[in-house]
Amino acid sequence: MNINSKTLQYFFCIGCQKTGTTLLARVLDQHPKIACIWESYLLQPDSISCIANPESYNWKRHGFAEENVLKWYNILSSKPGIKDRILQYLTGRNYSIIRKFRQTASNVFSDFANRCGASVVGDKWPWYIDNIEIVLRAFPNAKFIYNVRDPRSHWNSAQRFRERKLGDAVVHEMLSKDKIISPYLNQPNFMTIRYEDLVINPADTCKKLYEFLGVNFSEMYLTYDPITDPYPDRWNWIPESKNTFNVYHTVKWKQQMEKHDIERINKLAHWFVEKYGYEL
Repeated sequence: MNINSKTLQYFFCIGCQKTGTTLLARVLDQHPKIACIWESYLLQPDSISCIANPESYNWKRHGFAEENVLKWYNILSSKPGIKDRILQYLTGRNYSIIRKFRQTASNVFSDFANRCGASVVGDKWPWYIDNIEIVLRAFPNAKFIYNVRDPRSHWNSAQRFRERKLGDAVVHEMLSKDKIISPYLNQPNFMTIRYEDLVINPADTCKKLYEFLGVNFSEMYLTYDPITDPYPDRWNWIPESKNTFNVYHTVKWKQQMEKHDIERINKLAHWFVEKYGYEL
């Protein structure tokens, strides 16, 4: 199926890490007309995780051709031309990054959408919020899905994930990113969802998500089948992402967290808890 890149609807999942963005991406990707890349890292071309880095394994997970990866890497790693340097000097804005990101991401998205037979294509990457102005200038007509999570549940997940004990760091990151992205959230091309709503009420939440992206809804799209997934390696190395919606993940923090940690996070994130309708 050959799809014209000009007719594609682009989207970006922009929630903080450990807020359920992988589950969100996989659920979106389950729709036959939606294709979602798992963390392209296109704004960090030298990262070993970048989908355009020949040394990365990420592009193989998505089935990209090595020759295209090399081409994209050369574009992203090229030095800015004289016009870009002059514009940056005059305006303080790095137009080179915007141009290279637009060109490469368009090619990456179009390639992936064609192979998946999708008319809607996007990427999930927790650090898009830090680069939101670049992304908006590159793709002003894209749609953005902002994912949030109860800070207590968020802390508990990050604290226990592979015993890394990153609860404090990740919650601080979510609160900081929320302040960055908040001025944009009332724009019509932005949608905010809560992780808990996706897990507890997947049908209602997915209906809103699919409508936002311009595709139809069917409950049959809520079930993940790795056999019909053309690129299951995107998520099958993350055990939690393969599971069906597990309501226990939204409440287990109440049993697993120490009382003093709950009180500490409540104090730190009380404004966030109230803002997104969680209970103190």
